[in-house]
Amino acid sequence: MGKRFTERLIERIERLDHRELGGYLLGMAREKGLLENILNSMQEGLLVVRPEGTISLLNHSAARFLDIPTDSTGRAFSAVIEDPGLRAIIEQGLEVPGQALVREFIMVHPQPRWVRLSRTGLRDGEGKFRGVLLLLSDITRQRKAEAETSLTERLNFLGHLTAGVAHEIGNPVSSLFIQAQLLERQTRELGPPHREKLSRTISIIREELRRLDGIVRQFLKALRPETLRLREDDLAGLVEEVAALVEEELRRKNIALVREYARGEIRGRMDKDLIKQAVLNLIKNAAQAMERGGEITIRLEREDAYLKLAVSDQGAGIPGEKINRLFEPFFTTRETGSGMGLLVVYKAIRQHGGYVEVSSSPGEGSTFTIWLPRRPRKIKLLPAGEES
Repeated sequence: MGKRFTERLIERIERLDHRELGGYLLGMAREKGLLENILNSMQEGLLVVRPEGTISLLNHSAARFLDIPTDSTGRAFSAVIEDPGLRAIIEQGLEVPGQALVREFIMVHPQPRWVRLSRTGLRDGEGKFRGVLLLLSDITRQRKAEAETSLTERLNFLGHLTAGVAHEIGNPVSSLFIQAQLLERQTRELGPPHREKLSRTISIIREELRRLDGIVRQFLKALRPETLRLREDDLAGLVEEVAALVEEELRRKNIALVREYARGEIRGRMDKDLIKQAVLNLIKNAAQAMERGGEITIRLEREDAYLKLAVSDQGAGIPGEKINRLFEPFFTTRETGSGMGLLVVYKAIRQHGGYVEVSSSPGEGSTFTIWLPRRPRKIKLLPAGEES
């Protein structure tokens, strides 16, 4: 509804009869209703705060963003908005009317999420300051996608680097194995005291060489993609096969498996062996987080084009600063961990075109959620190469 419409109405209002005036008012109501529908259909949150600090406009997306009632117009923003960072941004905009702002930050209330915020000052036709306008966009998924892309690029680099290092290490390790065997033969010609001492030393050398060779091979296997053998399968049946392998071991540790499966078949195309290994690693990871026992809950459901599998434990939880590093090679939150189990999970799900989410709070346990496409496309992290 433009300014000219209002001016024409004011000019003619004294000459209008009741019927014409009613028609104009109905037109204004329709225009206002259309504008409200447009604003409320926006995915971005829209919020306008007057100079005195009261909310003059709030669309439905902004109300959901901020977890406040949709009828909060007329109330002080400081009384309804709980996030301290957002309140500070609004206060700054009211104190410095001409200052525009674009910022990406983490909003902690009502739940942690990444938000892109645009703040501008509003002025009327005479240039008088009328408040601040805020446009809010949820960019959490975008940030997660950027973080996952960054991790994939690092894994690509590490994979190529490791393949090269493995090739260079392979020949010296083989030579050292041969030299250890020669030394072992020569010690047989020595007397018993010297022979026993040297034999123990050679045994340690050979064992450490095997361990070095095993670490390199394990790292290569974790990073190098395998050929996917996709076929239609029942995810619930697959999980039950894994449960049959570990349930007795869990029982001895005073850990119970709790199933929460959606009704009906939860089927999709998948590489059975890779997904079984991923599920096994998640269950073992959950068990290791619960030294005093408890429950591991496995949830299965269908959600749009994805199969969703969540594994929750009742452990001590994972500090926030460590969550983003969980899928890095050799990173572990336990003293005895290898740091490779979750990397295997990440690689298997990424090769299916899916993704993994982690939610955790210290003292409240952790949940690892797998989103597996029902009809996956093969995604390779690295080109296959020859192992040294």
